[in-house]
Amino acid sequence: MHVAEPQFAFLCGLLKRRTGVCIDGTKHYLVTARLLPIVRQRRLPSIETLLDRVRSGDDPSLERDVLCAMMTHETSFFRDQAPFEALRRVIAELAVSRTRERSLVIWSAACSTGQEPYSIAMVLHEHFRDLVAAWKIRILATDFSDVVLARAREGVFSGLEIARGVPPHLLQKYFRQLQGRWSVTHEIRQLVEFRQLNLNADWPAWPPCDIVFLRNVMLYFDPLTRTALVAKVRRVLRPDGALFLGGAETLIGVSDDWERVADGGSCHYRPRPR
Repeated sequence: MHVAEPQFAFLCGLLKRRTGVCIDGTKHYLVTARLLPIVRQRRLPSIETLLDRVRSGDDPSLERDVLCAMMTHETSFFRDQAPFEALRRVIAELAVSRTRERSLVIWSAACSTGQEPYSIAMVLHEHFRDLVAAWKIRILATDFSDVVLARAREGVFSGLEIARGVPPHLLQKYFRQLQGRWSVTHEIRQLVEFRQLNLNADWPAWPPCDIVFLRNVMLYFDPLTRTALVAKVRRVLRPDGALFLGGAETLIGVSDDWERVADGGSCHYRPRPR
């Protein structure tokens, strides 16, 4: 099903304006693949008709569905592994510096269907059970899409999703089989708070964070949006906190307000002292 250029240009502009995500002129196939399910669900004759209705503004829920469909939700448990090993070392350091406060706030931004924040929770239970028992631990998990957040809150995953990253010993400890699928245990689920958040819009009041996972997000933004986003993150990250990006992402040329900290096969960033 072809997408005419005027509608394609409208969608690109809407996506950039509302979410910060940029797609180029070669992505017609992506638009077709992601919007066809909505066309069929709404029993519309074409993608052009769908986008014309979005443009009219008569149905805000339709715009939301289109924007959510255009988001990339690729994720997996313990994605790339090395950042989670580095996370252990960062938490160990913070366990010393936060001894008096006895609290940690970890933010998983663009969490998709929840594998990342649940992985963080498993790291805490495996290696810092004393902190989980005695400290106030919060894992905030946010995403633009309320559809994927509903799946994340459910905490139920297919065998294929489990196979992508969950070691057998963690599967045995932190999941229960449920009609051919796998459900995260209550002890892991209760650490994670899921919220809807548009990273490209104004944020509500946000608690100071000790660790932020903003992995594989900025790949989809243009340079100005990246700079604005990391400036907002810096305002909520504590001075000795850690920012984790994806393996293909860097703050070089984005912001000079951060120091890169190499850590084995991974790295993270700390706010540069002002």
